[in-house]
Amino acid sequence: MMEEWENEMSTGGNVLEGTWEQINLQAGRLAGRCLRVEVVANGRDSEGQPLPFHATASPEAQAQPILDWGYRHAPRNAPPLSEDAICRESIYSEERD
Repeated sequence: MMEEWENEMSTGGNVLEGTWEQINLQAGRLAGRCLRVEVVANGRDSEGQPLPFHATASPEAQAQPILDWGYRHAPRNAPPLSEDAICRESIYSEERD
């Protein structure tokens, strides 16, 4: 019985990394599945190597580089789009004509 379980785990496994709170958000997706949980201390894996940024950073810290990139690449003096320019009807009206 144990061999079957080990084979099942090794063939279709996923790796989830993060804090307990981040992994707990996946509870609905993981309900009823076999899991192996490895608790790492001080942000290092079992060989003592530092964990990657995405495994230890908060969601806010992970989002910040993306936001920074967006701010650096935003048009400087572009006027805001009007409501008519972004409404669904105006976007698809040209395709129907």
